[in-house]
Amino acid sequence: MSKSYEDYERDYQSYLSRIRSFLASTRSQSTLLECERLLAEARECVTAMQAMAEVEGNAFKTQEAQNLLRRDLVPLQEEVARSRRSGGNAPEEVNREDLFYRPPMGLDQVSTTQSLMQSSEDLLRESQSLVANSENIGMSTLTQMGVQREQMQIASDNLNDTVNATAQARMILKKMRTKLLKSKLFLYAMIAALLFLNGFVLRAIWKKHHKQ
Repeated sequence: MSKSYEDYERDYQSYLSRIRSFLASTRSQSTLLECERLLAEARECVTAMQAMAEVEGNAFKTQEAQNLLRRDLVPLQEEVARSRRSGGNAPEEVNREDLFYRPPMGLDQVSTTQSLMQSSEDLLRESQSLVANSENIGMSTLTQMGVQREQMQIASDNLNDTVNATAQARMILKKMRTKLLKSKLFLYAMIAALLFLNGFVLRAIWKKHHKQ
């Protein structure tokens, strides 16, 4: 599995930490040889970081990788070489700032940093604008949902009123049917009574004519 820029950077920092630890202790020939080996490994990491940054087209990372050589490796390499020439048997009084020196950023790096900060501020403002728009959309959605809820409540009330009116109309129709049925029965009874009376009258008339 291929390493990323960050993997090489972690390895580089690990090599530098070990080199500085060796140089801060008793400097024997074996530790100085190990320092040279670690310096070579660190230089390979820097070369890989610079190549990957150039492939990505990241100018900031490319400049940072180039600065690592001047900022870290060159002073450490000179200190190791000086210790080798002195024999490396006793710890040498050295200025620790030479080992851990961090020179000020160059104009290109400052410009790149300012550009990145400006881009970050633009992204922050854009994010704040998106958040504000999202809040407005959320409030608008909540308002619409409230209106729709009221409309649904009104529709539900209207539906309940319609159901109640339908039930009342059904009861009225039922009463009307019952009343109509009673009226029909009464009429049938009256018709039957009239037919009976007509029959009785006709029979009486018939008897009267036959007696004469």
